[in-house]
Amino acid sequence: MTKIILKRTLSLVILSLICFSAFSQVSTEPKVTGTFYNTDLIEALNEISLQTGVTILTDQYVSGLVTADFVELDLEKALNILLLPGGYSYKKIDENVYFVGLADPQSHNFMNLAEMQVFSLNYISVDKFLNLIPENLHQYIKTNKETNQIVVYAPQNTIDYINDLVEKLDKSEPYIELTVYIVETNERYSDLIKGNVFNINQEGTINSFSFTSPVIGFSIQDLFEAEIEMYEKNETANLVTKQVVNVLPGEPALLSLKNLNSIVFTTYRNEFRNIESGIEIEMTPTMRDKILQLSFRTKTANLMEVKRDSYLLSESELETKVNLNPNEILLIADLDLSQLYSKSGGTTFLKDLPFFRFLFGDNQNQDESKRMMIFLTATPTFEGVDQK
Repeated sequence: MTKIILKRTLSLVILSLICFSAFSQVSTEPKVTGTFYNTDLIEALNEISLQTGVTILTDQYVSGLVTADFVELDLEKALNILLLPGGYSYKKIDENVYFVGLADPQSHNFMNLAEMQVFSLNYISVDKFLNLIPENLHQYIKTNKETNQIVVYAPQNTIDYINDLVEKLDKSEPYIELTVYIVETNERYSDLIKGNVFNINQEGTINSFSFTSPVIGFSIQDLFEAEIEMYEKNETANLVTKQVVNVLPGEPALLSLKNLNSIVFTTYRNEFRNIESGIEIEMTPTMRDKILQLSFRTKTANLMEVKRDSYLLSESELETKVNLNPNEILLIADLDLSQLYSKSGGTTFLKDLPFFRFLFGDNQNQDESKRMMIFLTATPTFEGVDQK
């Protein structure tokens, strides 16, 4: 029984000491009570210094008038309120010593106010981050583009604000998956394919056609691929290639089908020239709510004729923008290959590409009704967002 009483007494003593220690710690924090009306800032700081027993040093830039009323307010909260109108900062440099000044990186006292912190950006680049934040914060930030880090030299309240910006802005954003289909067919079936693609898109857009389950799933894109597979079995079309690339919104993707023609001009001396011909399509996707917007810049160059001392190159350039729903099939090029055949057979820019050679490089069996159709789908995806 005596042991139990001793244990309880000891517990009460320990608890009392803890409570007393905590109370003592709180009660010793400097408090400010006072009323300031159009008071010179230096005078207000001096009065607070006398009241709290804390030394407050200032640089030569501190000036202005303040109006405030404090009742038992923590010292640092009072300093935040008084220094806010003038844009001044403070730093606790010792237990009972504070330094107040203008946080200007050009000032010789800046390092007496500044702290340093490194932030690693995981999803956006340092350049993009700088473009998104207020200009006046740039003076406090150094960048390391190789490691995608920013180094901040600033007062602690500014560092806290920048940390909040990093948490809000450095968010993962979906990649846009671009899938390109290149289909070879003839003029007759080209129109049929275009009509069927239109119907598939219309049905999918109106009825939001899609179906998924843990076992099976299909979409507009799956129906399009099944359509092309059916044409392949009937030998009326051929899927030459399917390429998939992930790009961030606003970043361009380039589809280039080109051939380098080496030409010798025979005049008073032999002159060699390399001339590019073919098609180049630059695609830049962006997100607008749930709608994908694609900007296209298409350049075509076709070597039409080569003479002894000259050549004829047909060039064109087109820029356009298209809105489409995710997975919607878009025809981005429908090329009449009969206009691209060279005299030596095949086409000037397709016959020498490895996976096109067997289609477009046959000197004996030219089918001048052949067409090359390029289709595109775009779908947001979070796959790979952790990668820079």
